[in-house]
Amino acid sequence: MVNIPIKAGSEGNPLRRSAHEVADWCRRFESLCRRRGIRVTSQRLAVYETLARDPSHPTADALYARLRAGMSSLSPATVYRILEFLEREGLVRRVSTTAGVGRFDANLTRHQHLVCRVCGSMADFQQELPSRLRLPRRGTAGFLAQEFDVRIVGICARCNSAVPGPKRVKSGHNHK
Repeated sequence: MVNIPIKAGSEGNPLRRSAHEVADWCRRFESLCRRRGIRVTSQRLAVYETLARDPSHPTADALYARLRAGMSSLSPATVYRILEFLEREGLVRRVSTTAGVGRFDANLTRHQHLVCRVCGSMADFQQELPSRLRLPRRGTAGFLAQEFDVRIVGICARCNSAVPGPKRVKSGHNHK
């Protein structure tokens, strides 16, 4: 994975990053692409910028829906290809979900994800992990671990507040 130094999270609205922050990420993205000889097409930049703007970890379909009005030549297949390419190049990351659908993240800093098992919402969460969680050098059947992805699955505040009365889950309790 390529290290593009960025802040994990944003001040203000948790559903959008600031224009300044997005512009900074895009400048770094373009600079890194150019240094590595990767063409920065208008479509790649638009997909990356839209992803960088949205910390909800959107799907390829959600990104396409946001972009199609302003880019009539863009197809869903193109968005998928761009995301797959950017992921292969370590410029974005695919985030595992409870539903199995591919969601993407422009935030490459080391962080974890909070995933709501009810609505599927996802948010960045950053906490120092214990040092004993190290990747094994060689695993079962010669498997070579390269990174680990931590998901904390539970119920988001919006879904929890929608649960009526005594069924409501209290913070800090592990209910299944």
